[in-house]
Amino acid sequence: MTAVDVLTAFSGQGARYESFFQYSDESRIASIEIHAVGMHNATARYSGQEGPWFEVNNILRLITADGLQGVSGVDTYYRAGFSDAHLQELEKAAGSLLRLDSLDPVIVSSLIEQRHSGLSNEARASIDIALWDLAARKASVPLYQMLGARRHSIAAYASLPFYGTLAEHIAAVHEYARQGSTAFKFHVWGSLDEDLRLVQEVQRRFAGSPYRFMIDLEGMYEFDDALVLGRQMDQGLFLWFEAPIDDRQLEQYAELRNALSTRIIPAGYTVYSPEFIRQGIELSAWDAGRFDATVVGGLSSALERLTIANQAGLAIDIQSWGHSLAQAANLHLMLANERTEYFEAPMPGMVFEFGMRGGRLVKQGRAVAPAGVGLGIDIDWSALGTADYHRVHRERASNTALNQST
Repeated sequence: MTAVDVLTAFSGQGARYESFFQYSDESRIASIEIHAVGMHNATARYSGQEGPWFEVNNILRLITADGLQGVSGVDTYYRAGFSDAHLQELEKAAGSLLRLDSLDPVIVSSLIEQRHSGLSNEARASIDIALWDLAARKASVPLYQMLGARRHSIAAYASLPFYGTLAEHIAAVHEYARQGSTAFKFHVWGSLDEDLRLVQEVQRRFAGSPYRFMIDLEGMYEFDDALVLGRQMDQGLFLWFEAPIDDRQLEQYAELRNALSTRIIPAGYTVYSPEFIRQGIELSAWDAGRFDATVVGGLSSALERLTIANQAGLAIDIQSWGHSLAQAANLHLMLANERTEYFEAPMPGMVFEFGMRGGRLVKQGRAVAPAGVGLGIDIDWSALGTADYHRVHRERASNTALNQST
């Protein structure tokens, strides 16, 4: 398999971009930068059952001998504080990247897997997305056009972190409604009584409004409680019920889906292999699947999963919580996939734009394609060093190529 094969299966237009994945000595990777960047204002809770997560924006920059570059951003989350664990993973693969004799992201993924079998999906995604960005820059097109553009913008919803009180959740709706949002996702307590109060209060306060809502339970409920909360959500205003139970309980997901009118969607973080998606489709477990390109190994893996879902007529709610680069990678997928309904815009939006020029993707309730080529996000490299947390690794290439047969 090659990137052209994956792209052809997804959009039918891989052949027209074949030359932009080709390797030459002039286009070899000549140097690498890896940045781990953290800001305290992005630290947040995502349920009432757990503490705050420290979020690190891991930026990979591949610079070729002819002066082009490919970049990616992948967010990782830590309980105890900021960490450079992702950066250290990429450091281990840096030597191999500098000796590559291919720039095809699918081929490179296979090569890296052979040499670094323990590399996480997130680290693999960093490499894969940077190579797709490089190819689109070579083609002088925005990435979503290379992927087979279906549109130039998509409706966005405000994805809210967990707040400790009911009043704060309601206040957040009003705040982001003033910024143009009409759809909102709550991260909740994980306690049936408190979550029911939120749903009932939302239905009382916003009855007759144009606003619509979602709940993400982070898989915290057992089936019976999920059914009770879902029946209350069925009373109006709620579009979908995300991760009500453990992702692996596909038969229970199917049972919930049959019992409720509110759409049922998995978390998409726990299990997301192609085989698992096929199982979910076979069991009719979901109204839409869910995953994030940065946690399934990159755009190549995401395109494979989208192809499976599209062939079965299954919608995919692509995740996009993260900093601007991670958001952009997923947005380009959405703009090339007509079965994705909404862009997930993490709130407050400005905290996820640190170090980026043109990092704001949502305008008046819609996520709009970045204007530039590739991912379309420019990085203020000098600003990264002013972050609350910053680690950087730089490495230049030798002239030795990594043989594809190894």
